[in-house]
Amino acid sequence: MKILVVTGKLAENEVKALAQRFKFDVHVVDVDVAAFITPSHLRDLDLSNYDLVLVPGLAKGDWKSLEDEKGVKIRLGSIHISDLPLVLKNLDKIELSHEIPACRLLGAIKTEETIRLVESQSDCKFRIGEVEIGGRAKIVAEIVDATKLSNDELIEKIEYYYESGADVIDLGIPLEFDVQDVRRIVKVARDHCKALSIDTFDRRAIEIGIEHGIDMVMSVSYSNIECSELLCSDIAVVAVERDISKLKKLVDSLKRRTEKVIADPILDPPLGIASSIMRYANYRKLDPETPLLFGVGNVTELIDADSVGINAIMACIAEEIGIELLFTTEASVKTRGCIRELRIASYMAKASKLKKTSPKDLGLNLLVLKEKTAGSSRKPSGKIIEAKANGEFVRDPKGDFRIWVWNDRIVCEHENVTIVGRTAKEILDTIIELDLVSRLDHAGYLGRELMKAEIALKLGKNYVQDEELNFGPKS
Repeated sequence: MKILVVTGKLAENEVKALAQRFKFDVHVVDVDVAAFITPSHLRDLDLSNYDLVLVPGLAKGDWKSLEDEKGVKIRLGSIHISDLPLVLKNLDKIELSHEIPACRLLGAIKTEETIRLVESQSDCKFRIGEVEIGGRAKIVAEIVDATKLSNDELIEKIEYYYESGADVIDLGIPLEFDVQDVRRIVKVARDHCKALSIDTFDRRAIEIGIEHGIDMVMSVSYSNIECSELLCSDIAVVAVERDISKLKKLVDSLKRRTEKVIADPILDPPLGIASSIMRYANYRKLDPETPLLFGVGNVTELIDADSVGINAIMACIAEEIGIELLFTTEASVKTRGCIRELRIASYMAKASKLKKTSPKDLGLNLLVLKEKTAGSSRKPSGKIIEAKANGEFVRDPKGDFRIWVWNDRIVCEHENVTIVGRTAKEILDTIIELDLVSRLDHAGYLGRELMKAEIALKLGKNYVQDEELNFGPKS
């Protein structure tokens, strides 16, 4: 296949270096930034000798019309030069697009392949409600102190948990509760859940849950073993005990009531993780069949570290041992996003095991602040001036703005109007359209603050106007 790669002047040297390795031709358009290339730049070019023309991934224009006009396939390549080799190596696996950059297309295809591979594995041991236990580890997400929520708050939380990737919704019951509240929340949740669990050691709360159709009871131990007489064959139960010999006996006892028994040897928080992981591994040897529940939330909740990497590695450990359920919650600010993180990690871990590879290059990833490839850069040229901040402040006669983050929106309040949006650009465009800013320094300030708010929103961090975002570890 004869390929022509189109680029701009700034990227010329890097693209030509790749051309020597991958044997393609290069056409350099007389523009600095490759993303500014349009179909008009290629209209007078003879492309008849080529099978494929790759234009920059962010280049805008009607490439389909130009392709029809030239009779040569013209498609978007990668956004970053560093991703171009990956695209070239996979040309036989993907149909490139006129609208979607090749690198994103390749990532989406890999993601679909990974999900399809994982979902194709059926090893159903039993069902909790509508959810099959087996195959990919299922996510059990606890709503802590569920009885303290109003009906609307509970429904909103359930919907958010499902959107995040939960498989089983678990209603956490506090130590002190009103039986009417337990009855109320179970009734409400039952109408919105495909698999519903109740988390309590209290017999009365378990009775109410079973009466109103819960699918699983968390947790039964030797301290409340009498609750097992409430169970029937349709209800799953989690047996909890640190001593694995005692746990096996408890599991066997509960199986006389229901075959849907799950063992939980208890995952301890730091610094007890290693020994508790060994308990899981040893229990799995003792009992190869009974599904296991892994309380990952015990770790993420009790360490002041970002949850993304923790959830990734804990899901992989769980997959190595052969654990079927991953239990978590989002009870605190620092654990926001844990359900989504564990859901992605569960696919990564299972796909890695099935492919017998490391959990990388799967199309799915949990990289947030770090990336796999370095972006292109170039040494500055021409007259270089060292930047210096101007401490002078002149108030914009058109007024001031207050900026904050609320739910999943950025709020930008002016004395005449309040603008709400998800991105810095759409809010700033609206400010300009409404003629609410008259000074360049004020517009620059708004751009900086709105972008900080957008980053904070995406990363789940706090945003306070005029304060720097923190990305490093705090001492």
